[in-house]
Amino acid sequence: MPAFTNNGGTDDGVVGTSATHNKNGIVGANTDTTARNAAVPEGNGVFGTTQVPDGAGVFGLHNTGGVGVAGFGHPAGIGVVGVSAPADAKGGDGVLGMSNGEHRNGLVGLNTATTARNAVDAGGNGVFGFTQVPDGAGVFGAHAATGIGVSGLGLIGIAGGSVNGVGVLGVSAPPNAKGGDGVQGITNAEQRNGVFGRNDSRTARGNDNPVGNGVCGYSSVPDGSGVLGANGSNGHGVTGTGGFGVTGIGTAIAVWGIARGSGWAGYFSGPVAIEGRCELAGATFSDKVSIATDLEAGGNIAVTGNVSVTGDVQLANKDVAERFEIEADADREPGTVMVLGRGGALAPCTRRYDRRVVGVISGGGSLRPAITLGEDGATGPSVKIALVGTACCRVDADIAPIEIGDMITTSDTAGHGMKADDAARSFGAIIGKALVSLPQGRALIPILLALQ
Repeated sequence: MPAFTNNGGTDDGVVGTSATHNKNGIVGANTDTTARNAAVPEGNGVFGTTQVPDGAGVFGLHNTGGVGVAGFGHPAGIGVVGVSAPADAKGGDGVLGMSNGEHRNGLVGLNTATTARNAVDAGGNGVFGFTQVPDGAGVFGAHAATGIGVSGLGLIGIAGGSVNGVGVLGVSAPPNAKGGDGVQGITNAEQRNGVFGRNDSRTARGNDNPVGNGVCGYSSVPDGSGVLGANGSNGHGVTGTGGFGVTGIGTAIAVWGIARGSGWAGYFSGPVAIEGRCELAGATFSDKVSIATDLEAGGNIAVTGNVSVTGDVQLANKDVAERFEIEADADREPGTVMVLGRGGALAPCTRRYDRRVVGVISGGGSLRPAITLGEDGATGPSVKIALVGTACCRVDADIAPIEIGDMITTSDTAGHGMKADDAARSFGAIIGKALVSLPQGRALIPILLALQ
């Protein structure tokens, strides 16, 4: 076999030149049809080797923007193969593509077939990456600055498949290093999703593990969220449909909705079931609400329909009050005994056994109204008058000592009650029954309200 060698010279070993556009500068042909079945670099049409540290075994350069190196294979073969080392030997990268043009790519993979493969094999790709390294990646993209590690464009920008691992994994930075978003999905189409997660399994998971989801988000940031949804145009932050539209698992807050402006932090258009403790700062219900256990409201609850209760209604406070208008200059101190005044407005009592008595102003001492009748929509000043239950009442025991169980009526000490010891005059003027004794003086004592 002839060889052309330039040992120690300054010229190329072999130079092949052609001035014809449909001919090659150098043609290498190997007509043997036998597979070599070995890892040695033999059986090639053209083989190049070099010992220059930064040289290349085969190097191709095009002077006018064309292709430096091109390979064509059998219709079922491979156009270009890059192998860094023989089998069982450690080597470098199989194929390395480099570019210093901001509008060019380091490596381009192109598949011009227009036929759907209709199969689950890993064919039909522009670029295909495969690895057997346990913690390696079939395709890995890294950006040395603040750009994008892997980017995809198409009907499906990036697709990942896994037998028992992770289909697509996005890591923004190595462990213990600060980075950007792990995975970011962006679309400008109103009929598409920024990120879409889908699970086609029809089998129940049969446990409490956070698996079997279309999308699962997890965070170790103390005040972060497993999944956060935000809309910058008055739309919905998070929307869920299906058997379980939205499921949240958290040791502090499972699902947290934050509203901006006049928006809703959460909106439910159907029945809502709450199995555990519920705290509400304010709520308006226009449809069915089903609560399996306790409901604790830290604020107001507005109900536009009926409230049906099959068990007990337990109220921490003591009396049932009603809102009444009072005279503009009337005493409003809680516990004050009030009677009907001129024009129907209330005023403190000023005489004994007054049958105009209505009750006492609720909220005296440590007692508060449990239920208040009437809205706070009066045009003038108003107060809550305790009508039923237990309330604190201002009394004057200097008129007569008060014992437990004594009936209380109005007195001529303004706004105070006294012991009722005249049965004939007491009818219609009784406020309630004393629950404690007061030998003398004026004080605020609890009474059991019983107008009669």
